[in-house]
Amino acid sequence: MILERANQIFETQRQRNYRRTDRLFALLMIGQFIGGLVLALTLSPQTWSGMMSSTHVHVWTAFLLGGGIASLPVYLAIRHPGEFVTRHTIACAQMLFSALLIHLSGGRIETHFHVFGSLAFLAFYRDWTVLVPATIVIALDHFARGIFWPESVFGILTASPWRPVEHAFWVVFENCFLVRSCVLSTRDMREMSLFLAGVETTNQEIEEVVAQRTNELEEQKKQLVAEIQRSKQLQDELVHAQKMESIGQLAAGIAHEINTPIQYIGDNTRFAAESYEGLFRIVDEYAKQLDPTIEARPWQERAQALQQLLDDLDIEFLKDEIPKAMAQSLEGVKRVSEIVQAMKSFSHPGGEKSPADLNKAIESTVTVCKNRWKYVAEVDLQLDESLPPVPCFVSEINQVILNLVVNAADAIAEANKNEQSTNGLITVTTRRNGDWAEICVSDTGTGIPDEVQRKIFDPFFTTKAVGSGTGQGLSISHDVVVNKHNGTIKVDSEPGEGTTFYIRLPLIEQSLQTEREAA
Repeated sequence: MILERANQIFETQRQRNYRRTDRLFALLMIGQFIGGLVLALTLSPQTWSGMMSSTHVHVWTAFLLGGGIASLPVYLAIRHPGEFVTRHTIACAQMLFSALLIHLSGGRIETHFHVFGSLAFLAFYRDWTVLVPATIVIALDHFARGIFWPESVFGILTASPWRPVEHAFWVVFENCFLVRSCVLSTRDMREMSLFLAGVETTNQEIEEVVAQRTNELEEQKKQLVAEIQRSKQLQDELVHAQKMESIGQLAAGIAHEINTPIQYIGDNTRFAAESYEGLFRIVDEYAKQLDPTIEARPWQERAQALQQLLDDLDIEFLKDEIPKAMAQSLEGVKRVSEIVQAMKSFSHPGGEKSPADLNKAIESTVTVCKNRWKYVAEVDLQLDESLPPVPCFVSEINQVILNLVVNAADAIAEANKNEQSTNGLITVTTRRNGDWAEICVSDTGTGIPDEVQRKIFDPFFTTKAVGSGTGQGLSISHDVVVNKHNGTIKVDSEPGEGTTFYIRLPLIEQSLQTEREAA
């Protein structure tokens, strides 16, 4: 297969060279025709017979014979380029032009170099066979004219019969080198063709392998995309599950937080109902006094009955306690409303990234998990009121804050387990730093050793007792902050001194931030 392709390449290259050289000689023929006319007009434009002059025969020879010699090769080069007959006709015509120019120059020795130059030009074909007819034509010309007209070829009236032989010898001498050059050049062409065929075959094999690998890579790409989508889906499900787990763990505490105000709302409502029942009895008694259908009683008797009723109800006590009961009930309703609103804000799905009030989100999250920290710590919120809305998935940021606050409460509980009366401190701070919003969550807990700090964001890593934690909280927090928000989360901790987590979220979308940095 390679040899067959090499032969095709060789033939293509050789035909291209034949056609190119044919066109070159077509131009050369036209140039030689014009050159012959110029030579004849320069050396012998006219001939004289006494006082009469006429155009010299050399001019007519250059025009007619030169035109005849050039016409056929030019025609063949145009209509039949690259063919065997074309290049051999050109070879014969080129030698005839050499003979014509030698004749027109009067046999000057310098013009004979045209023969040797023409042979070199014919070697451009890289076909040594064209040298054979060219050599035969020029040799016959020199032998014939050397015998019958030596002046036209050697410039003298008589010439030695060996002179044409000498000329033919030098022509053959040059041909020996030209033939070898043609053979070697043809061999190089064949070797190059074989090399190119090998390269083409190799390229074809490589292209087939590349195409196969490309198809495999495309298939792997599809599988990878599907796997990434599946992984993202699982990650979202894991975040949701972790949130549901957190809500489940907080449910009892939230129920307690709601139950306490509901309980005293109920007590106060019952007290108010009983109190208003007594007040309505007084109102009814006054109404009886105004009813004309009821038998009239002495004024003293009516006043005594009303006073007895007022004494039984302890009206002064009711005037003092009913407003307090209403105020406590309103406070309880407000507290329940805050808890419900915090739960609603915390649980909001937030399917798309949108500007959110981080301070409000933090307040809601701290409220939701109050039952987890209120027995072990105080929470100090130092929130920057000038912080602008932050583009984020607010529900996922809520989950991050929840994880950090709950972990802080657990760390403080562990640190103060032998000091029941001592509460720790959890500090949550927000501020703006350039194009970033920063959140700091600090605690006065046990701290984190250096060897543990390197692993805290690894999935399923936990230092809590079995059943107390899944090891997913900080891993999910890291994924939410870094991968979903293009932010950063770092930890700074000293054993026994507490821990601080630093979260940085971009205030502008990453694409806009990149454009701004590029500008």
